Amino acid sequence: MTPLPPSLAAAQTARAFAAALAEYACQVTAAHGVQVWVAEGAGRLEPLAQEGRGLGLSDGALARRAMDDGAVLENGMLEEGMLVCLPFGSSSQGGGVLEFVGASSEGVAQLSALVPLLTLALEGVQAREARRGRGRVAETVEALVRRLAGSLDLAEVLTRTAQSAAQALGFSRAFVALFSEFGEGGARTGDVFSHGFDETFTGGVGVGPVSLETLIRRGEAIRFERARDADSPMAQGLLELNPEAAVIAPLSARGQPLGVLYVDSRRPGATATDDDARLVLALAEQASLAIDNARLYGIETRKREAAEALREAGAALAGSLHLGDTLARVMERAMSLFRADAAAIYEAQPDGRTLSIRSAVGLPSEYVLRVRAKMGAGVTGRAAQRREPVAAHDLANANSGGGSRYTRQLLAQNRYPYKGVLGLPLITRAGVFGTLTLYWETPLPLDDDDLALAGVFAAQASLAVENARLYEEELRREREAAVLLNVGRVLGESQDDAALAGAVRLTTLALNAGRGLIALTDDAGEVLRCATFNLYPPTPEELASLKAQLGRGPRPLPRRACLPVAGSGLIVPLGDEAHPLGFLYADDPSPEAPGDHVLQLVRSVADQMAQTLIRVRLLSALEREEARYRQLAEGAHDLILSADAGGTVTYANPAASRLLEPLTGPLVGERLLSLPTPATRDALRAAWDAARTRLSGGRAEIQIGPYRLEVRLSAVEAGPGETHSGVLLVARDLSELQTLADEITRRGQALEAATSRQSELRTYLSLFTQAQEEERKRISRELHDDTAQVLTASGRRVARLARELSGEQRERADDILADLNAALDSVRRFARNLRPSVLDDLGLLPALEWLAGQAQTPTRLEVGGHDRRLNAATELTIFRLAQEALNNVDKHAGAGSAAIRVIFEEDGVNVVISDDGQGFTPQQAEARAQAGHLGLTGLRERVALAGGELNVDSGPGQGTVLRFSLPG
Repeated sequence: MTPLPPSLAAAQTARAFAAALAEYACQVTAAHGVQVWVAEGAGRLEPLAQEGRGLGLSDGALARRAMDDGAVLENGMLEEGMLVCLPFGSSSQGGGVLEFVGASSEGVAQLSALVPLLTLALEGVQAREARRGRGRVAETVEALVRRLAGSLDLAEVLTRTAQSAAQALGFSRAFVALFSEFGEGGARTGDVFSHGFDETFTGGVGVGPVSLETLIRRGEAIRFERARDADSPMAQGLLELNPEAAVIAPLSARGQPLGVLYVDSRRPGATATDDDARLVLALAEQASLAIDNARLYGIETRKREAAEALREAGAALAGSLHLGDTLARVMERAMSLFRADAAAIYEAQPDGRTLSIRSAVGLPSEYVLRVRAKMGAGVTGRAAQRREPVAAHDLANANSGGGSRYTRQLLAQNRYPYKGVLGLPLITRAGVFGTLTLYWETPLPLDDDDLALAGVFAAQASLAVENARLYEEELRREREAAVLLNVGRVLGESQDDAALAGAVRLTTLALNAGRGLIALTDDAGEVLRCATFNLYPPTPEELASLKAQLGRGPRPLPRRACLPVAGSGLIVPLGDEAHPLGFLYADDPSPEAPGDHVLQLVRSVADQMAQTLIRVRLLSALEREEARYRQLAEGAHDLILSADAGGTVTYANPAASRLLEPLTGPLVGERLLSLPTPATRDALRAAWDAARTRLSGGRAEIQIGPYRLEVRLSAVEAGPGETHSGVLLVARDLSELQTLADEITRRGQALEAATSRQSELRTYLSLFTQAQEEERKRISRELHDDTAQVLTASGRRVARLARELSGEQRERADDILADLNAALDSVRRFARNLRPSVLDDLGLLPALEWLAGQAQTPTRLEVGGHDRRLNAATELTIFRLAQEALNNVDKHAGAGSAAIRVIFEEDGVNVVISDDGQGFTPQQAEARAQAGHLGLTGLRERVALAGGELNVDSGPGQGTVLRFSLPG
């Protein structure tokens, strides 16, 4: 008998024995391929080694038949085509089968003689495996360790563990799943890493309390065999997987449950032995160590990545100082860092009770518009109130409720689109800015480390928001300072209508309002001037209504107190209660009331306007007074001299120059005390000293040349840079008093004569106008009653004649009839223009309505007060004024529209005619009058003749407003 090779006797494991045997058998039999099958527990054959090729022809069925029928086989072997199976040992005692492909019969016969030795050798190897306590378990664990190769990739570890478990048991499928939820009543896994399954797992795997007790509490594996456990609860639990046999083992490390390892086979008749259970437990134990290491590595890696992400997030958030950009970057980084599906930043409202969404990413538009979180309610409200992160793993099942009514409605209707919600407070030095709220469509996928990271991120975001708010606050202050400077500059340079319009425009834009108005009042509170921006000039009643809303400071106005169309507004007085200057008004179509910041800004603007107006008014008053005093000094007959503290003359009015310079030469620069004759110098010196020491000043009579002068000296306060006061001298030539009296009498007579002539001229103009109107009335009636009647009769005659004619003669008659009708229309129109009958028959308002319809420019008529008939002269005057004004609009204004507003009052009537045309300056109006266009001048004269007043308000590009009031 040929001895076995030493490698077979030295093999330490059945697998090593099988590998050596396959190599030896392949050499001896010169086979294409050799496969060694070894019987495992319950007589199951497993292929442990292969050598050569062509083994695809074998499916294991011939080897199992050879093992089962080994005792009765002819020649001790089983042949089928190119396949030959040589059994050795028995299935019950751990034998095996040599399967050949294309082997020589001599080699097979030679190995057949060695079957007893092979049986003994295999039994010895298996015995050694059993004694060492390793066997298949140790080999499988070693194979798993080799396959993992120290990998720290959790997904790779889980996948390879599933593959190793399935291959070690010869089963077709396996999976590894880690717990995501764990409790007394059961557990549920997260992602499942599988091998051999046709479909991907979704939703995880649930573990019931009984199985959890066996797996986790006792640390045992669960074996399932359909033939034995078909009616058990385990069979119901595994119904979806439908295994023939399965083994489930727990995964745990350092006393903490990690998950489960599941292996099954769907091969009919498959079983799961105790050895299989022990093998899977050993694999699970080794895999748990690898999983725990991978998880620890993953945690450390996540910490490093989180630190790097936080560093990158901090750098990104610090890259912008604009609040809008900063909030967008906060949400973008948060969604990327925590893998959220949506994010929103809620801002605390001034009332301190609600939070509204300032910015959002991924949220539905309706949600953004309708949600207003209540402080202390829901995840967002509690995070803001507690100033700490608040998380809901599954909002619908957390019983934490919604922070807004809309959220609660969605939850009640089971339509809330998110499950996991995390609220992170954004806290600045000024208090709680709001919250950063993250949303997940799945349950909250964050662990404690992630939540701690979220808290650090919220602190970074809060710092970025604080910096952005400080920066924008500084920008806001700069803009407000610029607005105050510009308003002060505009009003400081001028206070005309254009300057007021510019100031109200700057203010309205700074307040982010839609419209604005500045009204200046007199000491009695009556509005003198009004400038608007994006707003038609309001009526006196509207101005009075606004003025009634004034208080001590800025105040918001409800919609009912604003001008028409506005949704909200504000008003602030200019000046104080003792010295009111007017008021500032602004409104907007939005119904949202102005906030504290806007009210503070408008207060500053109003104070700046008031200071500028007061300063300009004081300077203007001072200039007027200086001009008036200079005019008085220049035009005075008295001699006026001023001298500095040294007595040098610094100013001499024309009267002094005319009288004294022929005697003394130029007065400026002369010594004042040296001007009198020696005999009167002491008197002037005494008056000088008295003026420097007494409030009443000094008086004296002095002689300068032939002139006897009565002088009065008074001290003048020192100017800037001067230490001593000067002296003002007023002298009167006593010889000129009579001459002055005669001059006064002469000028008084001339003034009286001029006044008389002006009165006569106005009387003449009044009579002339009356006569002109009478003549117009007479001509209009004659045209209507005479000429029009003649033309009408002629037309009827020609019409009758045309009916009697035919052909070319009828056509000529029709042409004559058309000419007569045109002439009749012209005569009637001319008569109406001379004196419209509607004025005499129906009154002023129908006449004005007719006039508005006749104008080339679209014109509307507005009536205020209780309308009534006025006396005929007043109605005629108003009609002619409106007619002339509309003619001027049609000819010169280039307007798109015009308006006639008639306001009836108890003691008279006010008429306002306005247009939106090109307007004009006073210089342009004067130039037109000099060129012969006397429309505006004629209007003034007509109003003056009727005892009324006319005001004209116009500017380039601002249209024209004519206001005149007449008694009646």
